[in-house]
Amino acid sequence: MSLFRICLVLISSLVFSRVSYAQITNPIPEKIEKSQLAVGFEEIVQIPQSGTGRDKVARLNFLTHAGDGSGRLFVNDMRGKLYVIVNGKASLYMNFKNLVCSGFSYETKQQGFAYFAFHPEFAKNGIFYTVHSEEKNNRIADFKVSKRIFDNEDKTIESSHHDVILEWKADNPAANTFIGRFREIMRIEEPYEDHNTGQLGFNPNAKPGDSDYGMLYIAVADGGSNGFPVSETDPLDNGQDLGTPLGKILRINPFGNNSRNGKYGIPKDNPFAKDGNSKTLGEIWAYGLRNPHRFSWDRGGDRKMLIADIGQAFIEEVNLGMKGANYGWGNREGTWIIDEKNENALFPLPSYDAKYGYTYPVAQYDHDIPSDYEGFYGIAITGGYVYRGKAIPELVGQYIFADFGNDGRFFHVSVDELVNGKQAQIKELRLFDGKKSASFLEIIDSKRSDVRFGVDEQGEIYVTSKSDGKVRKLVPLSKK
Repeated sequence: MSLFRICLVLISSLVFSRVSYAQITNPIPEKIEKSQLAVGFEEIVQIPQSGTGRDKVARLNFLTHAGDGSGRLFVNDMRGKLYVIVNGKASLYMNFKNLVCSGFSYETKQQGFAYFAFHPEFAKNGIFYTVHSEEKNNRIADFKVSKRIFDNEDKTIESSHHDVILEWKADNPAANTFIGRFREIMRIEEPYEDHNTGQLGFNPNAKPGDSDYGMLYIAVADGGSNGFPVSETDPLDNGQDLGTPLGKILRINPFGNNSRNGKYGIPKDNPFAKDGNSKTLGEIWAYGLRNPHRFSWDRGGDRKMLIADIGQAFIEEVNLGMKGANYGWGNREGTWIIDEKNENALFPLPSYDAKYGYTYPVAQYDHDIPSDYEGFYGIAITGGYVYRGKAIPELVGQYIFADFGNDGRFFHVSVDELVNGKQAQIKELRLFDGKKSASFLEIIDSKRSDVRFGVDEQGEIYVTSKSDGKVRKLVPLSKK
C-alpha cells in the first residue's frame, strides 16, 4: 500500500472516530407532558366505503370549506371521489377518478387523489385546484427526474409516476354536484412511490390588491426513498437542489402564463424569480424540506404560516413559513446534522453553523419509545390549524396537530411561542370519548390513527381518519 493511501486511511479513520464519538442517539430526552387542555369529539358523518377486503373504508385525506359563506364542507377520498357535507349529510360532489384521464394511479397508499384547494373567489368564478397521481407513461412531465451520478457511474433514475395539478371550473359554484371542465396546469415526475406532492392552498389572510392574493402554494416532498440501495436520506439530494420542485414549497399564479409550459405564472416577488440562473426554478418559495405535506395560516394574531415537515428517523418538525427559507433537508433533521450515508445517525451542529443560513423548526419532537408505552411515541407529524373558533375558548391561539402513526397522539402549542430561534414547548392534548378519557386509537378502534385535520369557515377544527372513514369535530367536553 502506498504512503499516500496509508495516510488517507488514517485520516479517514480519525475523522470517523470523531464523528462517531459525537453521535446523538436521543436528541430530545425530555418527554412531552400531558396538558390541562382537553377536547371531545362529535361524529359528523360516515363517508361511504370505497375499497375491498380489509381495506374498505374511504381513505379521507383532506377536509376544508369553499370560503363562499355556504357553510359547506368538502372532503376527499384518495381513491378518487370528492364529497360535500351539508347539515351533517355527505353526498358525492364529483367522481374525480371518472372525470380525469384513464391514467389515474392509486398504486400505493400515498398515491391517488391527494389534495384540493378552492380559489379565494370560488363563489364567483367556481374555480378550484386538485393534485393527483397518474401513470408515468401517460403524458410528458413539465419537471422530470434528472440523471444523477452515484458511485462514479451514470445512472438514470426510473421514475415511479406523475403528480398532476388541475384547475377546475364549476358552471354553478353553489351547486352540490359538480358540472364543469378542467385544465392541466402542472405535471411533476416523481422518482419513487412515496413523498409526493402534498397540500395545495391559498393564503386566507391575503386581500384583493395584496401581492399574495390568489397565489397558489404547493407543498412538494423530496421524491421519496423506497428501494434506493445506498441511503434513504434524500438520496437524490433534491432538498438543496434549486433546479427541481422536489423538497420545496412552490408559489405560482394559476392565472398567469410566464412559466415554461405557459399554463401558469411565476410571481415576480418569488425569491428566485430573478435569480439569473437558468437552472433555478422561479416557482420555488422555500426549500430544504423532506415531506411538508401540510401547511396552514393562522387567521389571527401575527397571521403566521405553519409548515409540518415529516422527519426521517428522528425528528418531526413545525416550521414557520418564510419566503426564501432553507430548512436544511437533507443536511439537517430538526436542529441536528444528519448523516447522508446513514439515516440513523445524528450529530450536533458545528460552532460555525450560522454561515449556512438554515431556518430551523420552532417546535420539534423525536421518536422516543417510552418504557411505559407499547408502540412508537412518534412516527410522522400531521399538520393542523391554529384554533380560532368559538366553541372551545381555552383552545384559542393554540396550534393543534398530531402524529398519524401508531400512537395517534394529539398535541398543541401556543402560536405566540412559535418564534424563529427558539423551541416552543409542545404539550399533549387530552382526548375524551364522551366523559371517558381515551386515546384516539381507542376512539376509532384501530391500530393506526392516520389522522388528518380540517377546518370550517368559523375556525372550528375537524378530524378525519383513513382507518374508519368518519368525519369528527373537536368539541368542548361539556357538549358530551
